[in-house]
Amino acid sequence: MNKFLSLRRVLAIVALLVAAWLLYPIVFGKKKPRAPEEVTVRTDSAPNNLNIFMNGGHGPSTFIARQIFPSLGDLDPKTLELNPMLIKAIPTVRELKDGPRKGQFAYDFEIIPEAVWDNGTPVTANDVAFTFKIVLLPGIPEVYRGYLTQLSGLEIDPANPKKFSFYFSSFYILSIDALCSTPIYPAYNYDPNNRLANLSLNDLLDPAKTAALSADENLKAFVAEFGLPKFANDANAISGSGPYRLELMNEQGAVLVKKQNWWGDQVAKQYPMLAAYPKKLIYKVIKDDLTLENQIKNGELDLIGGVINPAKYLEMKANDSLAAKYDFFTLGSTQYNRWALNHRNPILADVQVRRALRHIVDYDYIVNQINRGLARRINGPMHPDKPYYAKDLALPDYNIAKAKAILEQAGWADTDGNGILDKEINGTRQQLSFKLMAATSAKTNELLANSLKESARQAGIDLVINSVDLTVMTADTKSGNYDSALLGVVLYPGQVEYYQRFHSKSLSPAGDNRAGYISAKADSLIEAIRVQPDVAKRNAMYLEVQQVFYDEIPEIVLFAPLQRIIISKKFVPGLESANRPGYYEQFARMKPE
Repeated sequence: MNKFLSLRRVLAIVALLVAAWLLYPIVFGKKKPRAPEEVTVRTDSAPNNLNIFMNGGHGPSTFIARQIFPSLGDLDPKTLELNPMLIKAIPTVRELKDGPRKGQFAYDFEIIPEAVWDNGTPVTANDVAFTFKIVLLPGIPEVYRGYLTQLSGLEIDPANPKKFSFYFSSFYILSIDALCSTPIYPAYNYDPNNRLANLSLNDLLDPAKTAALSADENLKAFVAEFGLPKFANDANAISGSGPYRLELMNEQGAVLVKKQNWWGDQVAKQYPMLAAYPKKLIYKVIKDDLTLENQIKNGELDLIGGVINPAKYLEMKANDSLAAKYDFFTLGSTQYNRWALNHRNPILADVQVRRALRHIVDYDYIVNQINRGLARRINGPMHPDKPYYAKDLALPDYNIAKAKAILEQAGWADTDGNGILDKEINGTRQQLSFKLMAATSAKTNELLANSLKESARQAGIDLVINSVDLTVMTADTKSGNYDSALLGVVLYPGQVEYYQRFHSKSLSPAGDNRAGYISAKADSLIEAIRVQPDVAKRNAMYLEVQQVFYDEIPEIVLFAPLQRIIISKKFVPGLESANRPGYYEQFARMKPE
């Protein structure tokens, strides 16, 4: 018997091996990530209004609404650079060299062909025009208006309803950011009576015409209709071009459901910011530390951001069983916390009082004890990592004696022996007493408020703590119904723009200058910064305006907390982002089984 294999048998074996090698990737190859059935997101405050232009900048509401109303572009979660969403590409600025708009700056857009509304009609430049009419319309809160003071016109391509150009009278540092970040609304749903159809956006850019439009009964009717509660929380009334629709919203949170056959799925590979994997997004309101910890331990939450008690965060991070199920991220400063002061209050209108208050803050206790080192001190309202951060300005010190000396120099004295300083203001003797509004349901806020109260008392100041819900505090500070408050401020990753919060033309409630701060020096610098294209000159002006803020104290900057994010390990890594709220939940995908 032949002990050697025949040639035919050898060839057959080789063929089988080659076939197995070719089939292996198909049968046993790397499995792809799966779209999760649902993703549960913790939010520390209940959404109250998904109409972005009417919610007063309420963070949780806006973050949720962004899944319903995409904008022209959005920030990439990693690079923090603008990427297209509803448009084919982020345009570059074009300076006009001739024609009636000579010397102006233009941005040319084109909406991607596949973009459609829920009723199947295309998203067009007319919807963009409608949205920016809302922004500029008298009677609508000035959420975005301050970013458009240099906007000079909008032109729609008569040959292509998806192409349009915005024009600016001068260079503006945030022009493209403002245009791309504004959520686009469907005219057919939010203006069914066509009240704005015959109104030109260019008319709203003319101050003389805008004044007359304020009295137009038709436009007043639109403002009233646009502000109806149904557009804030009614699943049957809220509609956008985004991947998700509202199913439910109440004080416990909100539920969004992925739309079937959503148009963006066709082009998400080409436009990554349109990716939306989870079939359902569940937002759960959890305010107290105990509930938060229990739900994390039970695996009931997938993405956790918002206010997380620093001590509890570090404790959970050190727990081996939790570390096996969750990733814990400590990201850079994306906000700062401030002691907001209402300058409309006669006591707080005195810069000497504000200067004294700056020295009753026990900063080391706040950073190292309350925040367990998960925060950094900053000297003003500027991101500390910016190249134009005024690092040479000294950090204010905790010094009760210095505070008392400043108050004494300003004429405050304890004339009635009750331990509280007093002074005659506008003909009336007043105690140095005012309220501090704080959302003390968060332990860190409770500790901070109590620390300020105790230090204030040592300086002869009666600080009365007013514990309120964050939603109430947002509304009251916006309306000016407060003395002082503990508030956070989001730091935009891009160029810094101070017009909205510190310019005298942005006074609340119309704008977001909640302090009522008025300064000719600050106004002049803020206006100059906005339109200065030269980086070196602009950076020098940033340093100047920080000095003005340091001297005039529109608010007391307390600290910049490090962002604390917890993300389930069941997802493909990479969901975390330095951009608020610290993750992009629509990008969540399950690891392969």
